[in-house]
Amino acid sequence: MSVWLVIPIRGLAAGKSRLASVLGAGERLSLNTQWLEALLDAFAALAGGLNHCVVVSPSDDALSHAESRGACALRETGSGDLNAALEQGCEYARAQGAQRILILAADLPEVRSRALSQLIEASTTDAVTLVADKNGTGTNGMLLPAHAARGFAFGEGSLARHMRLFTAPGKPVHIWRDAGLALDIDTPDDLSDWQRTT
Repeated sequence: MSVWLVIPIRGLAAGKSRLASVLGAGERLSLNTQWLEALLDAFAALAGGLNHCVVVSPSDDALSHAESRGACALRETGSGDLNAALEQGCEYARAQGAQRILILAADLPEVRSRALSQLIEASTTDAVTLVADKNGTGTNGMLLPAHAARGFAFGEGSLARHMRLFTAPGKPVHIWRDAGLALDIDTPDDLSDWQRTT
């Protein structure tokens, strides 16, 4: 499979600090691990393993977990910037022969292999497809040619920025909407909404 998955994650214990008002440290560790596992499982079921998966993190716990699952554990070398971490992960994937790169956030509790399969099958090899978040303004992921996997603009309101960055003459950018891939957990309200459905 020529598609590589790049997952940036702050860390299993350190991640989701914005949930500290409603979750203890152990609970955040458990949920971060659960969500990363869900994503790794979904991609492994699709790809037949995790040898085409890169987890980029500054944290030992996330890197050890990725390595134990058979994914590439890439220590983040930048200053903690998400976009720089993605550049690093995509550079590694390109060096390993990736033709297309799938980038997904590590906090998608409803991710499923079928959703990933549908995304990959619906996207042509030269297309840039942006995965919209639940509000339709953020970017929960993207699938794009490996050579184009540069110059990211993740952060609040990133969908419009990514549209501008990746749109080129004759190469429109597509928006992908999927309920499972749109659900990310950033705030206590997000967590409460998700917990009510599980």
